[in-house]
Amino acid sequence: MKSSLYTFAFATLVAIASLSQANAQTHVARVNVPFAFNFGSEHFSAGTYTISMYSDRVLSVTDYKQTNKVIILSRSDGDSPNMASYIAFQKFGSQYFLTKYHANGGVTIDLGKSARERSLARELAMNHVVSETVRLAMLNDAASTR
Repeated sequence: MKSSLYTFAFATLVAIASLSQANAQTHVARVNVPFAFNFGSEHFSAGTYTISMYSDRVLSVTDYKQTNKVIILSRSDGDSPNMASYIAFQKFGSQYFLTKYHANGGVTIDLGKSARERSLARELAMNHVVSETVRLAMLNDAASTR
């Protein structure tokens, strides 16, 4: 009897957690990235990605095959609420690093810098080379109905 009660309680908690996550999702968009890029220790090929924002601190990046899924815990900064949705990359030479996500409506997530990105930035600064920011517009921009 106790085993059944524990199983029921656990199943209820899992269902509540699943509903909370589904309801928390506020924004889903796609973006076509024409170059390979890095985020943290992960390397991503050029392609179309789905970006899902679950809160102002949690972002999911998934490729079209649903094989590359990265959940990003990040910090949030403000940006213009009238600005169209975009993702931004910092370009160092021929390498790109995902650095920012902005959703239409004013939520901007600053994704921080990886150790590799900080190292390249220092190296380029010593050679007086400036990195550049590349912004890509989202292909679609719709609030989730979940």
